[in-house]
Parts: sequence; structure tokens; C-alpha cells
Amino acid sequence: MGGRTDSDGEPRLFFTSPWDPVVVRRGDALGLRGIADQFADAVAPHLSNRVRDGRWVTILAWCLARSQEVFHASGGRGVASRTQQLERYAWLRPLELMWVARTIALADDWRDRSLPGQRSVRYWYRAHADDGQPGEWFGMSADQFRAYRQTGVYGGYRVAFRKWPNMTVLGDGWTPGTAVNELARWLDGRLGEANVPWPLHVGDGEDDSVSTRSAKLARGEEHRWWLRKWTAFDEGGRSADADTLPRRKGDARVLAEVDLLKPLVFGDDAFGKRRSAVAREVAAAPATDHPGICEHLGSAFSSDPTISLLPRFSRLADAGMAAMDLVSGALRGNSHVTLADVAALPAAGAVCEELDAAARAWQAGAGMSIRHIETAHRFAGAIPGARPAECLRALLQHHEVYGGGLRWFVLRDNRIEPRTPPYGGGSRYRFRLWSLCRLGTQCGVLSAMPPAIRSEDEFDDGEPTEAANG
Repeated sequence: MGGRTDSDGEPRLFFTSPWDPVVVRRGDALGLRGIADQFADAVAPHLSNRVRDGRWVTILAWCLARSQEVFHASGGRGVASRTQQLERYAWLRPLELMWVARTIALADDWRDRSLPGQRSVRYWYRAHADDGQPGEWFGMSADQFRAYRQTGVYGGYRVAFRKWPNMTVLGDGWTPGTAVNELARWLDGRLGEANVPWPLHVGDGEDDSVSTRSAKLARGEEHRWWLRKWTAFDEGGRSADADTLPRRKGDARVLAEVDLLKPLVFGDDAFGKRRSAVAREVAAAPATDHPGICEHLGSAFSSDPTISLLPRFSRLADAGMAAMDLVSGALRGNSHVTLADVAALPAAGAVCEELDAAARAWQAGAGMSIRHIETAHRFAGAIPGARPAECLRALLQHHEVYGGGLRWFVLRDNRIEPRTPPYGGGSRYRFRLWSLCRLGTQCGVLSAMPPAIRSEDEFDDGEPTEAANG
């Protein structure tokens, strides 16, 4: 990007390379994401809210191993630079999307499974099944296809492939390590006739190996190459659902590959032990809701300076989001509302009383020093009291100045105006506990999902995801 000055003396900007717009989400309404991540890292290290199904770990391991073969055949070697990583991901992305299509083809309840991009892939697959034509980018626009490295499955699970033991070589997130290869072999042996038509881990030049010439010619058309080579991707069998497909969101049964997965998620390394200990405490908590779980964890891990603050932070964040939801609900169906109208709502008094009490409790007991704690201090200090008009005014001002992502609404001359469409219930600040316990049940660490978080869904709470290209 360069700049110049016109005759009016004002600077002008022009772009010398393509510009990708940044996707901004509606989450982090109170600007507390940084400190919330510190709590999440303390109770569920090396996870994200998008690592929610152990079966997807197995599928992605297979995709990583299979795409590595073709990446090498095409001339790719290192993944040190951004360009090399993009080239590497170009061979992985089609397999992610073909597994989404495979699930849509074989599972009647595919809508109840975590399948990023399912809307586009569904229409693409129907057209593909009808006329056999591959079509472009699995029904996505060029921008959507390019952005899938952030929004897709691997973008959400990349933290596991970088941080869990022996997943990738030196934790690069790309080069299969021993754990990835073991998972890939497990799944490869269960695909049967649906498998790709060459054995896993054959070398170039061996019988049935990937053709170097074919792979090199396909650079830039990797999705078309995979659709030509893996024509049986949508074929199934009697055990296809149980042994190969992503699980339904409400299905927390132990996975068939548990002996391979459990040492990765809940192993003997320090982070695995912490994940296991926290999952067991959540299951043991006599709590009926998320705040109760946070209270229990704060007590059970009272020697940990971060987790000991979790109950007070959770209360403050939940009270703030309840006030945000109050305003959002008042705007539903209206182009604007006045601050006085919202303050006069029957629920406003109780909501503001709890927010004020949570702010005072935070200020009274949050003397420890952890990263980003100043953001919670700032929010708590902004609440002037429990009187609804003053409390909500302070909330709106804080949201506009310090909120992350898109602004929900703004206050202009005592009139509240929406900036994004209102919807039912803002995403709460959560700490990966649903994902942790789902993996815990799938790996046999827990006997069942703890009732207090069974209905929690943390998928769309605005947590930033690690891009698959870096």
C-alpha cells in the first residue's frame, strides 16, 4: 500500500495488492475477551471453544496425513513461510469440505452436527450428485472459499494440532507427527470402499503412489484434483456413522478410537493433567448452572491465583451481558428506544442491582495481578450504582468505547440506536468448559456430560480462532 498527496494537500491512499476485508464478529460486547481467555487457559489449556468433537480430531488427522502426501508430490516441502503454509492448506481444504459433504450424504441428522460451511456444501452436493459436475469451490464464493481457512474445521482445531503432544512435528500444525499418523491409520482402516484409491503413506515412485506430475499440474486446482481422485467420498456402510462421521452435538458416547485420543487430550503431560482435573471437578460439582460451576472451580483450585478469581469474574461478566440483553430486547422491532424507556422496564431494577453488586464484589476481591485484569477493573469501575438510568448509561458508554467486535447499539442524545440486528440472548463469556467436558465423555474420563453445562453451547461466543494459515 502506498500514499500520495493531491493538490488539496490531503493525503490519499491506494492499494498495490489485493485487500482482504477483515471479518468482524458481534462478540466481546464488554471488551473482556482478553481476561476471559486467561481464565479459559487456566481451566482448559490448549483448547478452544471450537474443539468440540473428538471425532473431528480423527478426521482432520486423516485429512492432514492424506494431504501431506499430495503436497510433497506437488513439490511442496517446507511450511516456514506464509506462502508455503497457504500452498500446504490448499491441499487440505478440499478434504475438510468433502467430509462435510460426506456427512450430509450419509447422515439424516447432519444439521445436528458441527459442519462449518454446511449451507453452501449442501447445495453444491445436491448439484454434484445430480449431474456429476464438480462445480466451483463447493458452492462457495471465491472469498468464502479463501476465508474457510479461518472459518472451517481445521481453523478451529489447529490449536490441538499445534499444542497436543506428538500431533505435528515441532508443533508446526502441518507436518503429521506420530499421533496424527496413528489416528489417520485408524480411520483409513474403517473407510473400506469409501477410501481414496491408494494406500496411506506410500512413497512417490511406489506402486499406487500419488503421481508427481498429476499433483504438480493440479496446483491452483487442488479441489478439482481431489474430486477426481476421491470419487467414493460419499459412500458409506453399516458402521459409517459410528466409525467415520462427526458426532451429533448431543451425542457424548465414548468414541471407538478412545485409546488413541485419550492420551492426547488427557495424558500425563502438565496440560493434559490440568484438563483432566478440571473436567473431573466440573462433573463432581453440586451445581445446577454455569455460575455454580465457576464457584466450585474457584474453591477446588483456590491455590491457583487465576482460577480463584473465576467466580467473581463470571458473575461480573454475566451481569454485564444480562444488562446488554435487556437493551437488545427493548430494541427488537424498533428503530430506536430512549434510555428512559429501557430504564423503566420492570426487569431493569433487578438487572442493574445485580450488575452493581457484581461490580462492587469484583473491586473488593480482585487484587491479584493477571494479564488483562485492567479491563475487568475498568468495566467494574464504570458502573456508578444500581439506579437503572445511570447504570445503563454507563454500560452503553463502556460498550461503545471498549467493546470488541461490532457494536450492538449506541447512545445518542438519550436515544439508543441499533448498529446490528437484535437477536435472542447475547453470547456469554465462557471458558471452554462445554468443549472440555464433551471431550471428557468421549474419552471416558467422565461418565456423562455434567447436567449443569449439558445445555451450554459455547460455539458462537466470539472467541477468536487461530487461523489455519499461520
